[in-house]
Amino acid sequence: MKGKRKILICIDWYIPGFKAGGPIRSVANIVNAFKNEFEFYILTSAFDLGETEPYDNVQFNQWHDKKGIFIKYLDKKLLNSSAISGNIKEVNPDVIYLNSLFSRIFTLIPLAIARKNRIKTIIAPRGMLGEASLKIKSTKKLSFLKLSKLLGWYKNVIWHASTEQEKKDIESIFGKKANIQIAQNIPLSQKLELKNILNRKKTGKVKFVYISRIAVIKNLNLAIDAIKRVNTSQKIEFDIYGNIEDEDYFNSFKKDIKKHNCVSIQYKGLLNPNEIADTYANADFMILPTMHENYGHAIVEAWSNGCPVIISRNTPWKNLRVQDLGWDVDISDPQNLISAVQEGIDLDFTSYIQMVRSSYNYFINKICDDKIIEANRKLFSDEN
Repeated sequence: MKGKRKILICIDWYIPGFKAGGPIRSVANIVNAFKNEFEFYILTSAFDLGETEPYDNVQFNQWHDKKGIFIKYLDKKLLNSSAISGNIKEVNPDVIYLNSLFSRIFTLIPLAIARKNRIKTIIAPRGMLGEASLKIKSTKKLSFLKLSKLLGWYKNVIWHASTEQEKKDIESIFGKKANIQIAQNIPLSQKLELKNILNRKKTGKVKFVYISRIAVIKNLNLAIDAIKRVNTSQKIEFDIYGNIEDEDYFNSFKKDIKKHNCVSIQYKGLLNPNEIADTYANADFMILPTMHENYGHAIVEAWSNGCPVIISRNTPWKNLRVQDLGWDVDISDPQNLISAVQEGIDLDFTSYIQMVRSSYNYFINKICDDKIIEANRKLFSDEN
């Protein structure tokens, strides 16, 4: 009898890490969806993003069976090509799944080994080929991509695009002949019932929340500026959660994180993943004026917890206002973001509750789609 297909996932950061945001959740959701169909091995580092100390209560450099999923956390002495090669040989996978373009340890080394041994390889660029992403350290990134194409590093790989736009981003660099499969990210399952969420509303204040990495590409400074400029006598709260990836960027607007008349803006540090659902459910709006998202886990998680969103148009999620899901705005003019925030504050309670219901139901009926599961399953099957 033929056994399960072995899938080796290489990723720089994984659970219990969470500071890297979306990619960790994307991989965890895939693994949880298919752990009974495929045999998953996850090769990762023993450190969270930006940390020099390893995870607590995790044994390093050996495979651990976590409810049917095999995970190995490598400490610094094994973050090298010899160790990666040894682990790939030990697992002998049918498929190698990579989750970065630029990681030497967890993409370039496994990719070279897979190419040499003709192992089926899937690469999820995780938004790294988006126009806004490539503008950050552009010279270095574009030089790398030019060299990789010249040397054929990505020849014969399968590209995992989360959206049609990401497919276009991949084609813009690697051409129309690139083997690209679109499979939207699998969302987390809902934890809270709608009636539980509705009972938390009508608090006498309007609360905005930001839950994302604090980096230039996320445009948190635009959100702070918009909320500072609202015209209202209501009590407004804006709670900011996230890993500070760019200290200089954070310091450029840190002085504005304070009370402004009736508006209170607070940075509350890192948010434990177990608290995300309640944090969204207790908020009135999520705000994310990002430069680019290939998917946007924070957006989807907000809807799954009945929290309408105010986002930029630089995501796959469009025409939100007519669907009662929130606002997607053109941030080239900051006034558009200010107007959306103001409109959210001024909504009457009945209209707001309809938006809460629509957000929750959209997640159930549109995002939790069996076709999404099937598209992801096909990625790892032996059909291609």
